[in-house]
Amino acid sequence: MRQTTYLRSRITGVPPVQFVEQTTGETPVIPENIRTSLSRVQTPATYRPDRRRAVPLAFAATLLAAAAACNFIATPPARADAPATHQPSAEVTAKFHVDVKKTLEFLAADEQEGRGIGTAGLERSAQRIADDFQKLGLKPVPGLDGYFQPFKMTMSSSVDPSTALSDGQTSYKVGTDFGVIPFSGEGTFEGDVVFAGYGISSKKYNYDDYAGIDVKGKVVLVLRFEPHNEKGTSRFVTDGWSDEAHLDSKVQAAVDHGAKAIVMVNPPTYTPADALVPFSRTAGIGGDGQASVPFIQIHENVADAWLKQAGAKDLKTLQADIDKDQKPASVVLDNVKIKGLVAIRRDRKDVKNVVAMVPGTGKSHEYLIVGAHYDHLGWGSPFSLAHGVHAIHHGADDNASGTSAMLKIADHFAHAKPGEKTIIFMAFTGEEEGLIGSQYFVSHPPIRLNKVVAMLNLDMVGRISKNVLYVGGQGTAPSFDAFLKEANEDSPLVLKSIGRGGLGPSDHMTFAMKKIPVLFLFSGMHIDYHRPTDTADKINYQGIDETVKFSVKLLDGLQDMPREKYVDAADKDSMMGMGHAGSSAGGGSSVSLGVIPDYSELDSATKGVKISGTMPDSGAAKAGLLGGDIIVQWNDKKLDSLLQLQNLLDGSKPGDKVKLGVLRNGKRIELEATLTERK
Repeated sequence: MRQTTYLRSRITGVPPVQFVEQTTGETPVIPENIRTSLSRVQTPATYRPDRRRAVPLAFAATLLAAAAACNFIATPPARADAPATHQPSAEVTAKFHVDVKKTLEFLAADEQEGRGIGTAGLERSAQRIADDFQKLGLKPVPGLDGYFQPFKMTMSSSVDPSTALSDGQTSYKVGTDFGVIPFSGEGTFEGDVVFAGYGISSKKYNYDDYAGIDVKGKVVLVLRFEPHNEKGTSRFVTDGWSDEAHLDSKVQAAVDHGAKAIVMVNPPTYTPADALVPFSRTAGIGGDGQASVPFIQIHENVADAWLKQAGAKDLKTLQADIDKDQKPASVVLDNVKIKGLVAIRRDRKDVKNVVAMVPGTGKSHEYLIVGAHYDHLGWGSPFSLAHGVHAIHHGADDNASGTSAMLKIADHFAHAKPGEKTIIFMAFTGEEEGLIGSQYFVSHPPIRLNKVVAMLNLDMVGRISKNVLYVGGQGTAPSFDAFLKEANEDSPLVLKSIGRGGLGPSDHMTFAMKKIPVLFLFSGMHIDYHRPTDTADKINYQGIDETVKFSVKLLDGLQDMPREKYVDAADKDSMMGMGHAGSSAGGGSSVSLGVIPDYSELDSATKGVKISGTMPDSGAAKAGLLGGDIIVQWNDKKLDSLLQLQNLLDGSKPGDKVKLGVLRNGKRIELEATLTERK
């Protein structure tokens, strides 16, 4: 499961990936915003995945927030004329059955090197899954390369040293005087500079920084965030920041008004640190997440030098004028002309999804999809919670468990009488890097997405405790509740909701963004998550077996379910979703408390937020918070839920000191934590 989740990233301080909400259709559309957590602004030093209109964003939410500024490269579409390879014989099909324990042990073995992107172990794992599909007699999906859907993935990016900025008098140093916003467009730019306030043009809030000024062919200088009230929070909304504060919103407004580049600066009041947004583009699948124009950030002193040269007010005064009256103070900066270059280096890898199907008998050509990601963190990655440790991250639960369960479900349907609907089984790659494989599938679908009735995702189903299986997404289709109840009638599993919406930290989200109803199965968080200690000996194989049986009954029921319209009512408040529930890093740096929520307690009647541990060197760790603690108060506010905690973090800044009321072993203690900026 992806660590940079909308739910966890705000609290642990790890960046999320975002995705743009798109409508489902027959023509694949690649969201423009599958970006890193740096693609959006939430609060000063905080970030929130985009929930605005679909735009050319994010992750609008990419962030998946593309609202995560992933680095994208052009990827070729799947071969429509690819041969259907690996055709098995009926004899092989009849004799072969998936052994969940042996499959999981293979995937989580040292030899597979943690199934990290670019490792031979990941390739061996993909081949093992394809071989099992072949032995089961599953058919390749027409249009793919046998059982594989190959594509290129940008693993990491960095700002090329040739990146430059000059105002004719001074040449500025990248990384010191200015930085590149992670989803910036590339290329040269040159033009006169126009100060355009907060860079917002909004009918909704009756506010337009572009009113009365012409920026066509010019470079716009804008403030980060949006007009502040006297408390330093938004004048537009009472909770957090509006969509207009998002970085991609500022880009869109600038492009809509004809600007050739955008330069951003922190407002001097309320953001005294004046930090540059870190360039952190970790992974992606194409160039579509990039803005169409260069987007850089400068320090306050550079902006003030330009304003002084033009005879304009200084930045602090301009901000004060706008904030006080909520009226634009845009101005053309006479005699200020800048030129620059943005260039980005990329590291690319060949990767593949593994896909197969059990054809249905119906004439409607409808599909059910069962998915699980098979990649993990390799020898460690920025997403590892074993900081500084170079060791194999076995990923037995995350997600060898879900992959093995998916294969066992495929085993059942390979030997069963075909149903009306075709069932597609797929193992996604690149999930840990930002849901990359599933995003590629929905962006280059070999099938008609509007014929997909439902997508079932299994991610971390290997640690079932007390027979509890968490279910997400059940609110995305009207019929799901009834089918879930029926499937669970004779099962020892106790189903608990982890959020009825479809937005969340795993591959089902990319399908939800295409308005495909989704269900997500999850056995809960544990201390071995994203650590080398997530090993096969700790797996509850009986729990996986019960999950497989439940999934089979569920899919049997879904064979009778018609294609229903996606219901997004629960997405806003989904515990596994975006919005405030998944708020994350603002503009590249997030405020973090540094606690790891105990997800097994999400449905508990206990008020407060129970934690399973803390992040190393975090404010929570330094304050003395321990696993098992329940946070029940934040300053003068009672704390009832994880959603509330995320909202409180949305309104905070690095360096803020917070008094926490904590229940430990039934006794209340008081602790003080200093919020930190995610590095």
